[in-house]
Amino acid sequence: MNPIKTFIGTITNMPGLYLHILLTEEDDVIVARCLDFSVSSHGENKEEALASLNDSIADYLDYALKQGAFEAIIDPEEDMFWDIFKEQQLKEETAAIADYVNILKLKDIPEINYA
Repeated sequence: MNPIKTFIGTITNMPGLYLHILLTEEDDVIVARCLDFSVSSHGENKEEALASLNDSIADYLDYALKQGAFEAIIDPEEDMFWDIFKEQQLKEETAAIADYVNILKLKDIPEINYA
């Protein structure tokens, strides 16, 4: 399993519900996992995997609502996937900070103002 990217997203009309998505490459396919619901899908590329995951989450929520089991659908994935998510997220944030530092160096900005 090769971690690719992490996302934190929301569902339309449910802006307070944050979903943690982990993209990995496994056996030559891209796997998209929603760690909060233990739902996953795959595709040949990132876009296909995310579109498939979107459909799977919609079906999952629809089923839960029809069954009156919305309170029971939060089912966090195994700790292993959360650890991978956190590690990948840290890598992405570190890379973003490095990019910002390089921009500051190129623009020769001598000081940073803090809020």
